[in-house]
Amino acid sequence: MLKFYFNGAPNPTKVALFLEESGLPHELVPVDTRKGDQFKPEFLKVNPNGKVPAIDDDGVFVFDSNAILLYLAEKTGKFLPPNTPAIRAQLLSWLMFIATGLAPYSGQAVNSNHSLTKHVQSDHNRY
Repeated sequence: MLKFYFNGAPNPTKVALFLEESGLPHELVPVDTRKGDQFKPEFLKVNPNGKVPAIDDDGVFVFDSNAILLYLAEKTGKFLPPNTPAIRAQLLSWLMFIATGLAPYSGQAVNSNHSLTKHVQSDHNRY
């Protein structure tokens, strides 16, 4: 059975939504990143980068939320448009935009606005 390693952050949530909507059977494996569970040897076998989300699909290890989404979509045949080069290019473009554009800046905004003890005006203006 597919094991889904997660916490409550946005990237694992994307995978959780896919799993729920697809009905794909899976086992939830919480990873407490605040306690450092992502650095335990048993988790590093699943994802050597020490980050969630990650999956173990009967020995097929996949990490990074977008890689997992693409893997699961291809495995199940769900949530994929017809596979033509033009449409696949659009799919990959949007996946990469989320991974390298929107998501990192969203995380930085949360950190800047909620986690930093000192207000930095340039960060506040940016986000």
